[in-house]
Amino acid sequence: MKVVAIIVTYNRKNLLLHCIDAIYAQCKKPDAIYIIDNNSTDGTYALLHEKGIVNGNNEYNGISLIYVQLPINGGGSMGFHEGLKRVHNEGVYDYYWVMDDDGEPHPNCLKELLAHLTMGEYLSPLVVDIENKTSMAFGDGEPIETFVSKRSVDGEVITGMANPFNGILYSKRFLEEVGYPERDMFIWGDEVNYDLRARQKGFAPTVICKAMHFHPKNRASHSKPFFFGMKKVVFVDNKWKMYCRCCNAIHNYKLAGNYIQIIKEFCLYNWLFFFTNFRLDWVVLYNKAFFNGMRSRFGGHKKYM
Repeated sequence: MKVVAIIVTYNRKNLLLHCIDAIYAQCKKPDAIYIIDNNSTDGTYALLHEKGIVNGNNEYNGISLIYVQLPINGGGSMGFHEGLKRVHNEGVYDYYWVMDDDGEPHPNCLKELLAHLTMGEYLSPLVVDIENKTSMAFGDGEPIETFVSKRSVDGEVITGMANPFNGILYSKRFLEEVGYPERDMFIWGDEVNYDLRARQKGFAPTVICKAMHFHPKNRASHSKPFFFGMKKVVFVDNKWKMYCRCCNAIHNYKLAGNYIQIIKEFCLYNWLFFFTNFRLDWVVLYNKAFFNGMRSRFGGHKKYM
C-alpha cells in the first residue's frame, strides 16, 4: 500500500516549510510528497531550493518529493485538481493525503487515518486550532471534547462529516468514481462541491477523532445583517472573492437540488444591493455571478481582479 501527500501552496512559503516539516515528523510517513505551487510570486521555489528540499534528485530526506509549478494561479481549485489528477494518472498510489500549505498534521495523523481504512474511502482528521490545540479551527471554535461528544457515539469516529483539503485521505477508488475537484471554481466552494459530488456517488465521509490536523482558526466574519437585523447574508467587500462565493454557491445549490435556497439567495442579495444599500455595480456583479452559477460557467471573477 502506497500513500502520497499532496500540498497545494500559493505565496505562503514559510507556512509551507512548517507543513513539510510536519509531514516529515509523521510516525507513519507517506511514500511520496507532491508540492503543487500555484505560480507563487514570493520566492517559494528559491526558498525550497535553498533549503535543499527541491533538488535535482526529486528526493528529500529519504522520501520522494516532486515540486510542480503551475503556469498560472488558478486558485486552490486548480491546485487540488491538478495535483490529484497528475498523481492519480501515475497509477502508483493507493491513498492520497491532501492539504493546504497552512495546515500542520499532528505526528500521529496519517498513522491514525491509515489505521481506520475499514471505515471508508473518504477519511478526515479533526481540524484543530493551531494556536489553541484544545479547540476546533472552524465553526464556533468549540472545545474538542464538546465537539466530539455532541457528534460521536463512541468518541472514536464522527460519521457524515469531513473537512476537505485539510489533511483529508482519499482512496484510489474514490478518485476513480468521483473524479477530481472542479478545476475552475478558483476559491470558496470548491471543497463543498467535491464533498457533495462524493456523497452523491455514495462515499460518506468519516472523521477519525484520534487523527488531528492543526490549522489557523477561521476568525473572519462574513455575515452581513440587513432589514433591521432580521436577515443575514454572506458578504465580503472584495469583488472577485464575492463573485466566486456567489457563483460557486449557486452552482452547488443547483447540484444539490436545493432550489429553495437558490430563490432565497437571489431575493436576499438583490434586496440588499437594491434597497438596503443601493450599489449598482454590486447588483450587476451579483446577478452575473448568480446566472453564471446556474449555468455552471466559472471564471467570471477574473474581471474583478
